[in-house]
Amino acid sequence: MTESTITAERLIGRFGMVASVVDCLLDTNGPGALILGDAGIGKTALANEVIFELGSRIRPFYVYAGPSLSEVPYAALAPLLTALTPGQTDQPRAVLKALVTELNPEGLRDQSQAVLVVEDAQHLDDSSAAVIAQLAAAEAARVVLLCRPHPSPPPEVLSMWSEGLVDRFELQPLSKEEADELCTRVLGSPLVPSASAVLFRSSGGNPMFLLELIAHAKTRGHLVQRNDTWVLLGEPGAATVRLMDLVRNQIMQLNPDQRQALESVALAEAIPLSVLQRASDSHAVDELKELQFIAISADPARHVRLAQPLIGEVIRQLVPTARSVTIRRRIVDLMDSRPETLDGRLRHVTWALESGATVPDPDILEAAQLANRLFIPEYVERVVGAIRDPSLKLAAQVELARAKLYGRDPMGACLCLEGVVEQATDLRTVRQASMLAAQLAAGKRNGPEAVLRAADAWAEAVSRLEEARPGLDAKDFETARLGSRLLALEGYQAAGRHVEAEPELQQIWESTDDDESRLLAGTLLAESLALTGRAVSAIQIIMDVEDILADSGDRRLEYAEFVMRRYLLALLHAGEFDVLEEYLQNHIAQASNSLIYFGGMLHLAAGTADLRRGAIGAALPKLSQAVEVLRLSDAGGDLPDALAAAAYAASILNRTETAKVNADAYEALLSDHRHASLLGQAYTVAALAERLGLQTAVSKLTALADAAAASGFLSYEVEILSLVLRLGDLTVVPRLAATAEGCEGRSAEFLAAYCRALAAKDVNRLVEMSDAAARDGLDLAAAECAAQALRILETRGDKPRQFEAQKLVKQRNAALTKTGSSAAEIPPDLHKLTRREQEIAALVQAGASNREIALQLGLSLRTVEGHLYRMFAKLGISHREDLASVAYGSRHAG
Repeated sequence: MTESTITAERLIGRFGMVASVVDCLLDTNGPGALILGDAGIGKTALANEVIFELGSRIRPFYVYAGPSLSEVPYAALAPLLTALTPGQTDQPRAVLKALVTELNPEGLRDQSQAVLVVEDAQHLDDSSAAVIAQLAAAEAARVVLLCRPHPSPPPEVLSMWSEGLVDRFELQPLSKEEADELCTRVLGSPLVPSASAVLFRSSGGNPMFLLELIAHAKTRGHLVQRNDTWVLLGEPGAATVRLMDLVRNQIMQLNPDQRQALESVALAEAIPLSVLQRASDSHAVDELKELQFIAISADPARHVRLAQPLIGEVIRQLVPTARSVTIRRRIVDLMDSRPETLDGRLRHVTWALESGATVPDPDILEAAQLANRLFIPEYVERVVGAIRDPSLKLAAQVELARAKLYGRDPMGACLCLEGVVEQATDLRTVRQASMLAAQLAAGKRNGPEAVLRAADAWAEAVSRLEEARPGLDAKDFETARLGSRLLALEGYQAAGRHVEAEPELQQIWESTDDDESRLLAGTLLAESLALTGRAVSAIQIIMDVEDILADSGDRRLEYAEFVMRRYLLALLHAGEFDVLEEYLQNHIAQASNSLIYFGGMLHLAAGTADLRRGAIGAALPKLSQAVEVLRLSDAGGDLPDALAAAAYAASILNRTETAKVNADAYEALLSDHRHASLLGQAYTVAALAERLGLQTAVSKLTALADAAAASGFLSYEVEILSLVLRLGDLTVVPRLAATAEGCEGRSAEFLAAYCRALAAKDVNRLVEMSDAAARDGLDLAAAECAAQALRILETRGDKPRQFEAQKLVKQRNAALTKTGSSAAEIPPDLHKLTRREQEIAALVQAGASNREIALQLGLSLRTVEGHLYRMFAKLGISHREDLASVAYGSRHAG
């Protein structure tokens, strides 16, 4: 192929590697580069970026190897050997001479360096590999070899590395941050964090896989844009034509035994190693591990999975049906017992059903229940129809209803549940149907009544079954009655009757020996404690509940979201924002399917935490994302509170129109019979304070605080009274101080101390508290303390101190709008720059003009300007002055 000009899409990440490769190619006596990486990892993109950086200093040439050419001498180099006669094509000396002449025409060698880029170098024929090594040794051209690590590159390629003719670079997957940047570039606006986590997990950080996932999810309607943010509605899936071609080519390089073993893993993962070794050639299994196609876990059964899960989905599409059935039957025959892994158990049932084998109905029902706990509703709808046992039909209906709820069909879920509790003949089905009916009522204005009706129906069903089946264990009926009572207590809480429910929840928590009932009682008790001012005590109980969950096997999946919701509530009211942030980050990083259905709750918690601590600039985007996710999936009835919080955050930032839009949407939901929390109402009033008038807003907020106090919701009362104080009504200070002193947690302690300082008009204490709050990241509290200190000084007429207080207020208010860590906290990384770019950065910092830099480095003015442009893009800056401060800050960091 002839000399080529590159105009590359700018690379994401890998800047350090680009700089290193560029330095190799610029060094007069330096080596070339061997860039190793899996298919789709970005080798070509990195090479294009290197060529782009080098610009006119080199002359790039490209050749492409491939499996079909690997047995033909010099086939990969044929486009560069057109000057050879047919009789010369098998003469190494003639080939080398022709190649040198093609790469270095008369008069050009001294002007710029020839660079030969070899794509898919693992498929080079031996003759081509040998002549390329000679070319590099003779310094007739620099060589850049792009190569997959498996199968192993030709010996000549490895020899080039061992002899120092090329440096070796191993290209790793994108980091989470880099993957997010790629998604934003492709989609034009960011993904919500929960969707980003799922796509990153599925792609493994492989750029090509990630792009295919995005394209496929958009095509299927599973990835949708809502108000400049992208939301994932279902599993992305990625059996695209491009991926299928890629995987097919990889499989064709394997021998028949290796292919059969790989197909077995793809169809059966996770499969015990002992079973795989009996179902396939054991040497082939070892070879697949060495080739990094599979990974073997360290658990007792040593389960085998594909190293890249996405490839498994593609292989399952590629394996012909008849061959798939044969492999599956063989593995089923070799299994000594039911699979141990969760996905293995699901696949075991579908295998048997698809191959026509008889599957016991209880096994199908158990698989459907497990699939719902793993949030795979499509699986449930696929298998429940195979249940024939009349005694299990109603239990199957419950699972189908749950699948429809997760599939965003609440009406269908309600229809599936109709009559189940009244007709069920077993206590477990009654329990599951009753609790699901209560879940369907979440967030509705008549939700509390619906929950209580579900509890009553449960209790009536228990009495009916006790009369109809007297032979059942009396303890089972006792546990069932306790379950119906717990659901009734949950209904009390939904109606705001937490104080009434608490004593009974406490008694159940302390006395029952049934783990499932104790789990429910403890979680509901924690909710009551968190709302009534005892958030720290609530956290302690949730920790005990987590221990129960950890020992409950698959049941932990069923109750994970139920418990998490109360834990996040307790952390918010306790002011444990750092703990909450770490918890959310860890949960989102696990990227389970639950994020698709409950991600909105997590985004709301993250945004509310930022709102409470005063990072308003960071809170509003998170709350806006929560709103968009919850518009599509709101199993917990959180959308009204998200809209209210977003409206309030926008009002603090003086984004009046955004505040109005969210507040109007909140009011529209309430008119549509959605439940409104006291705090959500308060945030909406505070957001509209300017429109309502200050006196009216304070009056409405005070009434809401009175309602919170009447219900015993001290945590809500404290938060609402804080809103009143924020509007400038100092008469609320004594009440706020007394209420805060009766609450647990960091936030309450700070508020109580703040009120005491206000009451004493202690300016020094207020300034100290402002400094302490700023250090702890409580930006809104810091700003309020500073503003109150200034107000007191102005009242006193203390001119000398007013100036300093005004500067402090300005500084604190500026912090409210920041959207994350500032440039001063995290300076751009100069290691992203090439060596030449670092030289230019140093000269910029020293005050040199572009023309002076060009003269000193022997470059043209246009070349210097081009370097600066690319440096701005890498560092995320816009001006030459920014580069000067970056260079200075980096040099003096630490």
